[in-house]
Amino acid sequence: MDKVLFLNRATDISVSTVSAFFSKLMNKGNISTCAQYHFPNSFHQKLWRILGLVGYSGNLWLGDWKKNLSSYSIIIVCATKNKDVIKYLCKNKQPGQRIILWYWNPAFCCIDPELVKNWGCELWSFDANDCDKYNMFYNTTYYFKDLQLPKSKKEKVDVFFCGLSKGRNSFLFTIQNRVEKMQLVPYFHIVDEQLPIEEQKPRLSYQENLEYISSCKAVLDILQEGQNGMTLRVMEALFFQKKLITNQLSLVKADFYHPNNIFIIGKDNWNNLKSFMSTPIVPISEEIKYKYDFFSWVERFGEKVSL
Repeated sequence: MDKVLFLNRATDISVSTVSAFFSKLMNKGNISTCAQYHFPNSFHQKLWRILGLVGYSGNLWLGDWKKNLSSYSIIIVCATKNKDVIKYLCKNKQPGQRIILWYWNPAFCCIDPELVKNWGCELWSFDANDCDKYNMFYNTTYYFKDLQLPKSKKEKVDVFFCGLSKGRNSFLFTIQNRVEKMQLVPYFHIVDEQLPIEEQKPRLSYQENLEYISSCKAVLDILQEGQNGMTLRVMEALFFQKKLITNQLSLVKADFYHPNNIFIIGKDNWNNLKSFMSTPIVPISEEIKYKYDFFSWVERFGEKVSL
C-alpha cells in the first residue's frame, strides 16, 4: 500500500488535544503522523498566532515532515483556518503525489474550500452537506478499534457531554433540565469560549474525557447549526458500547443505528428517554465497527483515482 503521511491539526506542544492523543495510535505500518507545526516553546507558538493575524506566513515553524515529503504517495492534512500548510504542500507537490485536505470539522470552521479548490489538492469531508455544497469527496468520521476505556474513579452519571459551547448553551441547558426532571444524573462540561479565559471551565484532556465516558451510561451529541456529519461523540458511543443521545436526524440511516442504542432528539419522544436509558445495549458487529476504524478510513482514500 502507498506510504501515507497524516498531518494532524495539533502543534507539537499541544499535548492535551485530541489530535495529539490520537497521534500515538496512528503511527503504524505505512502510516506516519506529525504535527503541522513545530514550536521550540510556547513563546514561538504565541508569536506565530500574533503574526498570523496580520497575514504573515508561518512556514518558519512547519514541522520536520517537510524534509522528507517526496517519500510519501499520499499526504492527508487536517483543514484549519490557516492556509500555510496546504499552500506549502501544493507548491511542493511531487509528480503522482496526492495531497488530501481533510475537513474533520464543518467547512465554515476551516479554510474556505472555494479558496483552495484549484490548488491541486483533493477536498474531502466528513459532512455530507459540505460535500454536496462544495463538490467534495466523502469519507466517514474515524476512531480506533483498539482503544480501550480507562478504569475511572469519576462519579457514575447517566448522561455525559463535554465540549465548547459553540452557540449551543441554551439548547444544552434545556436538555440538562429535561434529564434532571426524569431523575437521571447529567454531567455537562461546557467550556464557554465567549467568557473571559479566567472564567471558563478548564478544558479536559482527552484522557480525562475518556474517564468520564467510562463512568457514564450515555454520551450526548449536539451538532452545531449547519453541521451534518458524525462527530467524535458518535464514534465514542459506538466503539465503547454507550448509549447515544443526539439531534442528528440522519443517524437513523446509519449502518449501526438501533433504537435501543440511539435516542434521536426531534424523532423520539422525550417521555420515553428514561425507558430508553434502562433498555440493554444491542451489540454492533465488529465488521461494522471496523468500517469506522482509522486504518479502514485511510484505505478508503486509496479507492479514488488520483487527480
